[in-house]
Amino acid sequence: MLRGLRELDLSHNNLSGKIPSYLGKLQLDMLNLSFNRLHGEVPIQGVFQNGSAISVVGNNDLCGEVPIQGVFQNGSAISVVGNNDLCGGIAKLDLPPCPSSKSINNKLSHKMKVILLVVGLVIFLSLFVSFFIFLQRRHVSKKKSSSTPSIKHQFLRVSYVELLKATNGFSEANLIGFGSYASVYKGILDHVQMVVAVKVLNLQTRGASKSFISECKALRAIRHRNLLKILSVCSSVDFHGNEFKALVYEFMANGNLGNWLHHVGVRDQGQPEEPRNLKLIQRLDISTDIASALDYLHCGCESTIIHGDLKPSNVLLDDEMTAHIGDFGLAKIISTVSGDVAQGQSNSVAIRGTVGYVAPGKRPTDTMFKDHLNLHNFIKNALPNRVMEIVDPCIPLVHNTRSWIKDCMVSIMRIGVACSMASPTNRMEMASVISELHKIKNTYMNEGLNQD
Repeated sequence: MLRGLRELDLSHNNLSGKIPSYLGKLQLDMLNLSFNRLHGEVPIQGVFQNGSAISVVGNNDLCGEVPIQGVFQNGSAISVVGNNDLCGGIAKLDLPPCPSSKSINNKLSHKMKVILLVVGLVIFLSLFVSFFIFLQRRHVSKKKSSSTPSIKHQFLRVSYVELLKATNGFSEANLIGFGSYASVYKGILDHVQMVVAVKVLNLQTRGASKSFISECKALRAIRHRNLLKILSVCSSVDFHGNEFKALVYEFMANGNLGNWLHHVGVRDQGQPEEPRNLKLIQRLDISTDIASALDYLHCGCESTIIHGDLKPSNVLLDDEMTAHIGDFGLAKIISTVSGDVAQGQSNSVAIRGTVGYVAPGKRPTDTMFKDHLNLHNFIKNALPNRVMEIVDPCIPLVHNTRSWIKDCMVSIMRIGVACSMASPTNRMEMASVISELHKIKNTYMNEGLNQD
C-alpha cells in the first residue's frame, strides 16, 4: 500500500465523507485534505499520530473537538481553518472552547424547562377556555329555563297554620275582597317577611273546587308583567278536619281597578281611606296594561287562554299603578278559539254569551239600559260630538287642554266600541289595540295630556 509515499495532496477534489482511518497506515510527512467536503470528527488515532507531519484539513465541514495529541500538539504543523464547527485544541489554533458535559446537560435542562413551560401553558389555556365555554353554556341554559319557567319550582312552601297566622286567623280586618267562590285576605308570611294576598276558596259553594283547579291549570305555565303572580298553593285541612284550599298571590298595594273607577274608599286594617280617583293618563296606561295581558293570553301562550271573567274588580294595581289581571277561576285553556267555542261555553260555570266576551254583570244598572240599549250602543251613539257628556266627571282636567282631551276620549271610545262588536270576527285584535293606545298616548302627551 504505497508504504514509501511521503506526501499526499488531495485538496480541491470535492471529496466527501469522513477522513478514512486507513490513511494512518501510511508514513506521511505531509497530508493536504483542504477544500473538500469532508465531515465528521477529526480522528485521534492513525493518520495524525505523527507529531512531525504537516497536515492541512482546512475548509471542510469537520466538527467536534480537535485533539491535542500527535500532530495537533504543533500549531505550525496543522491547519484547521475554515471548519466552523471545530472546537478545543491547543491555544495556537484559536478555536472556541468545547462545551462541557455539564453545560450540555444545562442546555438540555433549559430546553426541557421551556418545553414543559409551553406545554403547561397550553394545557392551562385549554382548561381555561373549556371552563369558560362551560360557564357560558350553563348561563344560556339557565336563561332559557328562566324564560319558560315552571312555577312548581318557584312556589313558596306554606301550610294552613302559616296562612292562618299570616292573616290573623282570616280575620275580617284582613279581608280585602270576596266573590262567589272565595274570599281574599291580606297577610304577612313571617318566615319570608313578605306581604301577600291569600285567596281562600269557599268549598261549600258549588263550582268552587272546579274554579280552584281551573285557576291552577291556567297559571301553571304563564308569566307576564301584567298578570297577577301566584306565589304558592295550599291544599290541606283546617283544625276542624274540613278541606282547605287557598292560592297565595303577590299583594297589590293599590287594590282593584273597580274601586278606583267608582271612587270607593279602600279599607286597610279596618281604617277607611279617602275615595280614590284616576287621572286620564293613568287610565290610558292601565288600559294598555290590560290589553298587553290579554294579547299574551290569547296569542303569546302555547295554548290560547280565555280569562272568562274580565272586569274591573279582577284588575289589580301595584304600588306603581301597573295593572295586573287576576282571578283565573273561570279561565279556559283551548287550542283554537273557533274549534272549542262550544266546549268552552258548555263547561264554563256562570259564563254567558260568546267565549272571549262576557256581558257586564251588575253594571250599568241605570234604568235607561233597557229594550235594545246596551253599553256598546250607548257609547257608539255618543261619538263623537257628545263624548264629553259620558266621560267620568271626576277625571281631573286642565281647562286649557279640554279640546285635546275630547279628541283623546273619542279615539279611546272608538277602540272600546271596536272591541265590543256583536260579531267576534269584527272585533279589533289586542295587538292592534295596544298599537293604537300607544299612538294615542304619544300624540296627546305631546299635545299636553300629561298636564292633567
